[in-house]
Amino acid sequence: MKYFIAVFVMCALAPLAFGTSASHWNHTTEADFKKGKFNNTVATNLGDVKLSRAVKTMLEQDAKITAVYSLVEAADGTIYAGTGPQGIVLSLKGEKVSTIATLEDANVFSLLIGADGKLLIGTGGEKGRILRVEKAGEKPAEIFSAEGVQYVWKMVQTPDGNIYAATGPNGQLFEIRPDGSRSELFDSDENNLLSMVTDGKDFLFVGTDPNGLVYRINRKTRDVFVLYDAAESEISALALDKDGNLYAGTGQASDADEAGAAEAAETEKSGRPEGGAEVTPLPSPKPRDPKPPELPKPNPGEPDPIPKSRTNLFMGDPALEKVLGREANPQAPGDPNPTPAPPAPPKNRQQAAAAAAMARPQLPNVPLPIPTPTEGNAIYRIDPAGFVTEVFREPVMILSIFEKDGTLLVGTGSEGLVYQVSPAAEETQVLAKVNPKQVMSMLATKDGRVMLGLANVGGLASMSSGFATEGTYISPVLDAGQISRFGKIQLRGSLPGGTALTVATRSGNLQEPGERGWSKWSEEIPATEFLPVSSPSARFMQYRLSFTSKEGKSTAAVDEVDLAYQLPNVAPQVKSIKIASAPDENAPPSARALAAIGQAALAAAAAGMKDTTPPGRQRNITWEATDAHSDPLDPGFGFGKNFEQNYPLLKRFEEFHQLRYPLLVGVSRKSFIGRVLARDGKDAGVYERINGTIAAETSLILRGAHILRTHDVRTCAEAVRIADIAVI
Repeated sequence: MKYFIAVFVMCALAPLAFGTSASHWNHTTEADFKKGKFNNTVATNLGDVKLSRAVKTMLEQDAKITAVYSLVEAADGTIYAGTGPQGIVLSLKGEKVSTIATLEDANVFSLLIGADGKLLIGTGGEKGRILRVEKAGEKPAEIFSAEGVQYVWKMVQTPDGNIYAATGPNGQLFEIRPDGSRSELFDSDENNLLSMVTDGKDFLFVGTDPNGLVYRINRKTRDVFVLYDAAESEISALALDKDGNLYAGTGQASDADEAGAAEAAETEKSGRPEGGAEVTPLPSPKPRDPKPPELPKPNPGEPDPIPKSRTNLFMGDPALEKVLGREANPQAPGDPNPTPAPPAPPKNRQQAAAAAAMARPQLPNVPLPIPTPTEGNAIYRIDPAGFVTEVFREPVMILSIFEKDGTLLVGTGSEGLVYQVSPAAEETQVLAKVNPKQVMSMLATKDGRVMLGLANVGGLASMSSGFATEGTYISPVLDAGQISRFGKIQLRGSLPGGTALTVATRSGNLQEPGERGWSKWSEEIPATEFLPVSSPSARFMQYRLSFTSKEGKSTAAVDEVDLAYQLPNVAPQVKSIKIASAPDENAPPSARALAAIGQAALAAAAAGMKDTTPPGRQRNITWEATDAHSDPLDPGFGFGKNFEQNYPLLKRFEEFHQLRYPLLVGVSRKSFIGRVLARDGKDAGVYERINGTIAAETSLILRGAHILRTHDVRTCAEAVRIADIAVI
């Protein structure tokens, strides 16, 4: 066994009230950042925080609208929106929103621009219908209804002019021909046919509820084939690319989703849930930035890293902390100028690495077996040969998908996130986060925007290809457990030209942050690799990242925040002390009793280790104690002991290993060494005790001492090296 010895100079260290090693809050994964508050910022699945895409609100907080279920664009660029629960159809021209129809039907679940350019409206409520707007300002005319149909979830039109309606709650698919005649094309065993796309030829692809089936239906031969049976209960969205790959998104609601939806909106409960500057490179690799696809407009170029800085705080002892398995300084790792020194943080680097290792990786593009139920919802790619690959899974409801040039944009519920998924590259990133928690519908417009139909608070928003010009991220409240002082923040990430990033902090002793009871936000400091924290000592801490982008063409990105803090040195807690008669009074005293048994016994032990204490005088003393900081145990050579009481401790030092603490000893130049080296009846002087000190320290090394406190650093270090080899 190899013994590691830390050596440090006695005169170089003064006692510190904060005498423990550094602890760190480390945020480096999406899960870490997700607990904070975002304003025009997002945390990506790559574990970085950056500006979101620019999102502009076009309609919000209309008391009559709690959900925008469908969006469609006419040839002249007018955008129509179908809403609920009061059957309102909106039009959007430029930035002007107006109502074109208010229907007796509760919800408008689907919209379609027909081959003749007229608007078709699919409704839901007590009765599901399809209406046609013949002329602006006129009441829409009914062209379809059927017994038992309450919801027209989706409509598509084929080149021959036929309209197909996917309905519920009886899972029927209807064909409506140009002459107005209609027929039932398929009567499934499902409750709802929620989603549908066409290949523009003979095939229709339909997604269902409640068994999560994907049907392929030949509309001419009426042959039906189940392409996939998903583990999730709903196929809520479908998209088809030019190569014939079908993407099926699932929208199974969790209990939390359903509870949130119930609180957010009083809507009908049946059917579908509603819902360039040069900078100094960092030593770490550049943060990964997926190659952006063409939709939306990609980020220009590779970002530059956050620059380094040189700032000093306080100093600790890394050699000592290496022995104890702790980090030495309350500083960000890698800081060229260390800071003070503190116990295991709420989340250390190993835990963070473990959490990152457990994060779900993107699955490779290989055929998968039929899956078993798992967390969250997925997008499955079904290739023309029928092989299925999972290309996306997150703990969100997938409510809308559209595809362009091999890239998917995905609107989700629960968190209101818009994802960009590149199946071929196996890359996923968050583009935007909207305040209404559900992105029910999406539309790629001719002018390059992406329109978003929102639910919970019904709204319309447009997402551009550029980034927001400013945004903030506020961390969750970080709890040190007790009042602590703060060291430095280390940032890792990128800082492209035309962008800026600043950092501020605040602290307090109340768990809920606020203007009262917490310190004010510190002054905004431009981001560098290492930043001092000026907030006062406290138990709780928050940091804020403020991003700006001059023209929205690029964004700074932060992929790691490490904030150091230092707890005060807390005294060990002694829970109990027990004193009992020794079972064998002739046995030598145990390590636990060496510091407490009588002086006569120790003197006898020094003379020959034969205990001549009268019967009944020997005691075993045991105790139970804990130390939150795992401080080393110092047996106290030379403290509260006379000459005869030190050598038994040295001779039987290995017994202290029973206590399972790191062992620290300080015998350097002490008087009990000088007494043994006395000449002419006079103890050896301080500077005449060096050889004796080395002998005592070597003896302790061989008996398992972990840490030596010494005056003669070089001499002791050389002895340690030789002793260490001898122990192996």
